[in-house]
Amino acid sequence: MATAVIFAKERECARRKELYLRQKDHERLVADVLKSYDKGHTGSLSFDELKAWLTSIEQGVTPSESECKWVMRMAIDRTPGLDMPNDLMEAFVPAKYFGRAAESWLAYKETQGEINAVFKKFDTDDSGWLDRDQLKQVLTTLNAGGAPAEQEVDYVLKRADVIGSGNITKPELAMAISLWYTLEEKHEKSRSSFAGAHAIAAAASGGSDHHKKGSHKKMEAHLEGEEGKEQAAGGEAGKDAEGVPSKPQEGQTGDKVAAKGACGE
Repeated sequence: MATAVIFAKERECARRKELYLRQKDHERLVADVLKSYDKGHTGSLSFDELKAWLTSIEQGVTPSESECKWVMRMAIDRTPGLDMPNDLMEAFVPAKYFGRAAESWLAYKETQGEINAVFKKFDTDDSGWLDRDQLKQVLTTLNAGGAPAEQEVDYVLKRADVIGSGNITKPELAMAISLWYTLEEKHEKSRSSFAGAHAIAAAASGGSDHHKKGSHKKMEAHLEGEEGKEQAAGGEAGKDAEGVPSKPQEGQTGDKVAAKGACGE
């Protein structure tokens, strides 16, 4: 018992030491960034100051405007009591969120090779972003050639477009792909739940083969009726309680392919 208490206290001490060191690292980061890039002496970074900092991280390579806006949004999004300006170029990153900004940027840069490959294939007009139709083509590729439902495309676009451009920029692509896979997982769970209910109903029916066939036909009729309701509803009625679009037809969802696989096609 005593050894367990000692072990628990040692783990707690190690955790506190790690938190302390992380805090000291963040304090050094804040001090260095403010000293070098806070030209207005506001204790925060403006859009242009953030851009200069990111340029230094990339050893002189200047990030695009959309990339800077995305980092700004990742750093200050959902911050309690913080007013989010409609134009992110007028926003400021408070000092305590410098670490969040740096982590978002570095995570994006780690996947930039794969992102560039996707854009090379689907950004056919070289605009630097994916419009709705181009995004739909990406999702179709991820869906093994099956076109996604229109409400699914809208769902992904609305939630991944965090800088509000109406398109998917390079740093927003990872979120778009993640949202698509989340949709697919929900659809898979729905199909599994129905299959389970079907099996339970068949097992509970018992009796003769004639009775089992009758139950099977009733289940098919129920399924056809439900599909008819979904197709007739459309729009917002085609979403579940969380706002996630439901699958309008069976067979639209193929096997998933990895994002990297989509890039290489």
